[in-house]
Amino acid sequence: MIRKSIVLVWMLVFVVFAACSTQDTLENSALASSNTVEESETRSVEVMQLTPESFKSTIFATGTALPVREGYLSMAVPGRVKDILVKRGDRVKKGQVLVRLDRSGYVLGVQQAEAALAAAKVGIDALTTEKKRFDRLLSKKAVPKATYDKIKAKYDGAAAQVAMAEVGLKRAKKALSDSQLLAPYDGVITMVMKQVGEYAPAMPPTMLIQIVDTSSLEVQVFLPEREAKYVKVGDQAKVIIDSAEQSRKGEVIFVSDRIQPGSQTFEVRIALPNDDDAIKAGAFARIELTRRQTDSAILIPLRAIVRRKNKAFVFVAKDGRAKQIPVKLGETDGDRVLVLQGLSKGEKLITTGVSELQPDQSIQILQGA
Repeated sequence: MIRKSIVLVWMLVFVVFAACSTQDTLENSALASSNTVEESETRSVEVMQLTPESFKSTIFATGTALPVREGYLSMAVPGRVKDILVKRGDRVKKGQVLVRLDRSGYVLGVQQAEAALAAAKVGIDALTTEKKRFDRLLSKKAVPKATYDKIKAKYDGAAAQVAMAEVGLKRAKKALSDSQLLAPYDGVITMVMKQVGEYAPAMPPTMLIQIVDTSSLEVQVFLPEREAKYVKVGDQAKVIIDSAEQSRKGEVIFVSDRIQPGSQTFEVRIALPNDDDAIKAGAFARIELTRRQTDSAILIPLRAIVRRKNKAFVFVAKDGRAKQIPVKLGETDGDRVLVLQGLSKGEKLITTGVSELQPDQSIQILQGA
């Protein structure tokens, strides 16, 4: 009896297992059939024919308008300040006297050097006559060579004295000239750091005047490393100075070859004319540089792009099929993006339902699309 019961139980298990297997087989067959239908399904799509067009992208940045020339001026000779002929804010011309020291000592130095030169010339004049006479005697062998050599040595010594006196006079005149501080270029006085009566040593140099030339400026900009391949010397830039309500054209005159560590930026300098002095040195500047410009750009809608495994693809209609093509993308322009590689003019880009398309799937182009 027990044996019959066991046999019945095993028969029941077998029947249930067979039924489940049959059901799974039926379901898998139905799913496979459904997938086959889906893969072979012809989808209706909209397309656009690609045509080249003009495209321009811009680099936007901010910077600082710096003066081309800015210097701290000191005296080449020491002395007590006698006259300060300028004040902060004065515009000066190249060569204009800015500061004058007490020159009395330097005037006396010139007079002393002139007297020394005059004395040296008197001495050589007398020896010149004597030397000429001994030249004639020596030519006639009427004087011993040793005697002639003594006169010649005296003459050479007197000539050296004259040369030394001439150098001394030049030095004295230069010191007198250096007792006046002259503007090295046209500019604006931005700081006066001494007062009349103060002593100004030459060593170490004492800064007396700060001068800035703002007739032209250089806008200093730091751009991200990714923009390095787009910027070069000679490029034109638009410079906007909000504080002066000015918008001017500038030219890139320097592009650094070094990336700044940490910030991963590189320096760019843009020359900016400022003949009217409308822009102040140190002003905040907004910069616009052309990154890329072309008349044969291929632009496609962002909705036409499929991304898979960090790669971008599009589908084009060809021979009734959806052909998947990898593309390299550039800058965006609103809801469109620039295609750098992968597509060419005349191709029919599929613009709808791309996320559901399979490579080489059968498609039907909607009328009017």
